[in-house]
Amino acid sequence: MSKSARFLQSRKFKEITIILGILFFVLTLIVSLDPKPFLKFGYVGVFVFNLFGPGTLLVFSLAKHMNIFGLALASALGMSLNDSVSWLVGRSGDVIMPRSKKVEKIEAILHKFGLIAFFVWSLIPIPYDIIGFIAGYLEFPYKSFVLPMFFGKFVRFIILGFGIVSFFNT
Repeated sequence: MSKSARFLQSRKFKEITIILGILFFVLTLIVSLDPKPFLKFGYVGVFVFNLFGPGTLLVFSLAKHMNIFGLALASALGMSLNDSVSWLVGRSGDVIMPRSKKVEKIEAILHKFGLIAFFVWSLIPIPYDIIGFIAGYLEFPYKSFVLPMFFGKFVRFIILGFGIVSFFNT
């Protein structure tokens, strides 16, 4: 095993990712209080905001002022990267909660239905970080986690954006 691979499996790396996860959570709370500085940068601002904060709220306020597909894309990309941090922190979760037989049973179920489940869960505006933690902890492959999550969020934001525009333009 290479030196970098050993580091990624080390307790030190896992502790660092848990600390980073906590810092991202605190930063999300701070950015959520005043997202306006990010909005003047258009889609890049939406993307950056979604890296740190609850981007679903931006769709409500920006759907009438921006292209819905661009807004959905920027939001889904930003949120996917944000939720990727939760997945990474979850990969380090065995430092806090050792794996058990129950966890292995849940892991088997997730591997069987995970792609569909991640897509469906990402359609629902829930705190998705917990899903990322669980997927990472259960060692679900990153690509199999992030791709259905991205597409689910993209579809959700398109539906939400067109729904808002249709509702408020009538």
